[in-house]
Amino acid sequence: MKKSHTHAHGCTQCGCNNPVLEVLKEDIFSPENLAKMKGKGTATQHPSQTLMITGGIIRPMIGGSTDPVEAIGIAGGNIVVTGKQADVEAFMDQTYPEYRTKELEATQTLLPGLIEPHVHIVPTAMMKEWVDVSPFKGQDLLKKYDLKSVGEIINRHIPANSEDVILGKGLDPSLMPFVPTNGVNELQTIDNTVLDSINSEVSMMLLSASMHTLYLNTSALTYVYNNSSTVQGLYASAEDYITATNGQLQESLEMTPALEVVKNQIIAMASNIDTYLTELFKLANSRGVTFMYDAGLNSNFKKVLTSYLQSNTELVRTGGAYMCSGQEAANSLGTYTQPSSYEPVYYGHVKVVSDGSNQGLTGYQSKPYLCTPANNTGIFNFPQSGIPATTIPPSYNTLIKTVVAGKGWPLMVHANGDLAVKFAIDAYQSALAQYRGPELRNRIEHCSLLTSDQITEMLQMGVSPSFLIGHVGYWGYAFSEVIFGEKVKMLDLCASSLAVGMRISLHSDNEVSPLGPLRMMEQSITRIMEEDRANIEVLNAEERITPEQALIAVTYDAAWQCYADEWAGSLDTGYFADFVILEQDPLSLTTQSSQYMKMRNIPVLETWLGGAQVYTGKLHKEKQI
Repeated sequence: MKKSHTHAHGCTQCGCNNPVLEVLKEDIFSPENLAKMKGKGTATQHPSQTLMITGGIIRPMIGGSTDPVEAIGIAGGNIVVTGKQADVEAFMDQTYPEYRTKELEATQTLLPGLIEPHVHIVPTAMMKEWVDVSPFKGQDLLKKYDLKSVGEIINRHIPANSEDVILGKGLDPSLMPFVPTNGVNELQTIDNTVLDSINSEVSMMLLSASMHTLYLNTSALTYVYNNSSTVQGLYASAEDYITATNGQLQESLEMTPALEVVKNQIIAMASNIDTYLTELFKLANSRGVTFMYDAGLNSNFKKVLTSYLQSNTELVRTGGAYMCSGQEAANSLGTYTQPSSYEPVYYGHVKVVSDGSNQGLTGYQSKPYLCTPANNTGIFNFPQSGIPATTIPPSYNTLIKTVVAGKGWPLMVHANGDLAVKFAIDAYQSALAQYRGPELRNRIEHCSLLTSDQITEMLQMGVSPSFLIGHVGYWGYAFSEVIFGEKVKMLDLCASSLAVGMRISLHSDNEVSPLGPLRMMEQSITRIMEEDRANIEVLNAEERITPEQALIAVTYDAAWQCYADEWAGSLDTGYFADFVILEQDPLSLTTQSSQYMKMRNIPVLETWLGGAQVYTGKLHKEKQI
């Protein structure tokens, strides 16, 4: 008996909708397991310092301006004064006579703490122990990433417990060498036989980077069949299951039975969540990040983060968007209140995921992808029976209207494919026509494929894009050569969006791509396709933005998009003293040769949160007065 699979709401995956935690949420987030994850200590915060900082280059980004000031004063965890050194010194002498001074060296640069406006905090931490088979080393693509290199990593991480399965994450065929097929380049195919060539003895499950596919070797397929009554009800034998799936389990309907079989192992690997969250936040600090906005902050994730902060020092500010999976969830939304002051793990938006990942070939497109499988246009998460594929489903319109016009919540719509973006814009237009209330900071997440007309429509509605700029730097070459062809010219239109007066942000969608606002700045400025190692090739050069525009996108405008602009994104008087000190001013890098693969590596010397130093990369001159 062959199982048929039909795409249904919620089955498309990406960084915004982790299938592992969705499948096992009742187990992982049970009261018992949440209690086990809870830290034993009591949170203690680093004491804030009273400081005047001078020298170097100080860019407080007040009002979004990149102009420098001579000095800045800090007290009680906040910025208390900025301006000329003599004025700041006089103010500190009179108001805070016990202050200390800190003098930056000539090229050292102080900026507001950098912002990651779209990440996935809890899922990243909970899957920390999974074997990393992603194409990244730090913020760079691995020099060699193919089946052989992946196999070497896997075979170095055989579980000590012979009953455990190899669980891997981040597998990305789109960043492996292309495979010539009948004179045309195709993406690398991965199936059970390919994985068997890596290891046929130990059961293996590898989650794709797009989270759209779970790859299993033959041993794992047999193990799943033998332990899953669901799979046994669909297939007459393990051999039938293997033949039908080829080890490529697509979407939640196919992945769920396999993940349920190893749920105890997954839960055990997530038990040290506090430790892994701390590691994640420290990594963020080391890259200058002081604020992270979770783009899928469901109630369970909020519980985990809130519990964490009761037992651990706050290293980054956190907020996020409440994940809305469908009409029932939209109907149950409470009344929206715009954040006016910071509270850890606050809600600023509602989040709706409308399609999948372009590099995972599930972003919803108006025309098929160039690569196999043939006639694949991706998947829309809210299909409606009887509605043509190219027509926006009325039920989707109703969902967006309920969130925006009915409940008054600002919305973040995940849309990658060009048809998904069109549907998002159309739905916003319909909802905002009925909305009566204060201006909302609605967003389209990733907003990968755009036209100039759509940019104008978004501007008129007050809807802004947040670009996963790694689509250009990391995946641009694959999009250009194999996945999209000429359509790639629509990708991440940063300069065009800014040219009409729109405010944009740049994000990593971590852990789809690595944390790193300096790297995101670099990729938006150079738009060099990093996978093409033989050439320095720019993708759509007219969409490059200036270093100043990129800096605004990862500070001032990112804070605005996240409803954090009353306390973060700049170092205005009264704002948090959340800042980073870099060894070099990113705005001093003005040529492609000085920027490419260099801006991302500007050393982060110090990161401060609320006037307290939370990261040190190097010791500096400091004097007491």
